[in-house]
Amino acid sequence: MSPQFVDFDADGRLDIVAGTFDGSPRLVRGTDKGWGQLEQILDREGNRIVLNRFWNLDTKTWDTTKRHDAKGHEGEGHLTSAIAFDLDGDGDLDLLLGDYCGGGIYVRRNEGTRQKPAFATTNERLLADGKPIDVAGTVATLRPVDWNRDGRMDLACSSMGDPYTGAGDGGGVVVYLDTGEHAAAEFGAPITLLERSKKGAVEPTRPDSAIYMDFGDHDGDGDLDMIVGGYSFLTPKPVALTDAQQRRAAELEAAIAALELKLDALSKSIEDAVKDLDEQAAEKKREQLFEAKSAEFRALGKQQQALQDELEPLAPGTKRESYVWLYENRAAEAAAGRK
Repeated sequence: MSPQFVDFDADGRLDIVAGTFDGSPRLVRGTDKGWGQLEQILDREGNRIVLNRFWNLDTKTWDTTKRHDAKGHEGEGHLTSAIAFDLDGDGDLDLLLGDYCGGGIYVRRNEGTRQKPAFATTNERLLADGKPIDVAGTVATLRPVDWNRDGRMDLACSSMGDPYTGAGDGGGVVVYLDTGEHAAAEFGAPITLLERSKKGAVEPTRPDSAIYMDFGDHDGDGDLDMIVGGYSFLTPKPVALTDAQQRRAAELEAAIAALELKLDALSKSIEDAVKDLDEQAAEKKREQLFEAKSAEFRALGKQQQALQDELEPLAPGTKRESYVWLYENRAAEAAAGRK
């Protein structure tokens, strides 16, 4: 998720570093013949780099662990974003890990070299302004960027918000400036580049959630602009209906609600069947039961979708659509206006 192009192993070729939803970072090396095979980024002992929650590739279930929590840096994280970043200024690349479930950013320090990374076996909370970073809306994207053009690399971070519903606050973008005086980064308090969304617009005016951003001088004026991709939640204005249309809309809403109850009951029957099992056995049994009842789930879902399609023109609901926005940095224009 949100790949970073970086020379990971100092061989003069760009590689790709990315977090994945399974909870551990991946690497694709650049070679003289093109891109190499996808590989896991491992720690110095050859183990997967994870926070706490991850997809167990052996058991094919979601799993949790505390074995990588350093003392004083405990968390409940799900790693989905990762970048290579020379945090301590020693010339090699460390790993910064973003938490999808919470707002924490964690560090795996490189205890090897620039050419042969060897990452620590424990996660360390990243600090800003002397406190552990806690990104409001949870972490979506991490980006190294010299935002204020002072020669020190800053850290930009976007947030997820709620990516599934039109309710609640959405995501935004902040940047942590490196305010230190030594080689190691020392981040200050976050500066807001894009406020968190309140959602609820009738048109796609801005990204609302699942925000992924990057930076570049789009207009060639010497400062950094921001490109942002994400979901926009649209809440159309109500439609004026005839009496007959109102009755039909009410019938459709009742039928959809009834199908929702059937789906809930079907899910509950599965959870009731596994409630007395341990976590690993429950996950395995749950997958088996979902597979056995998949046809029933699909049939109910198909009925519900058909009713929803008929209802939509009568009672437009919240829509989620994907867009890309350009945010121009007007600092150069403002500076020119003051001269």
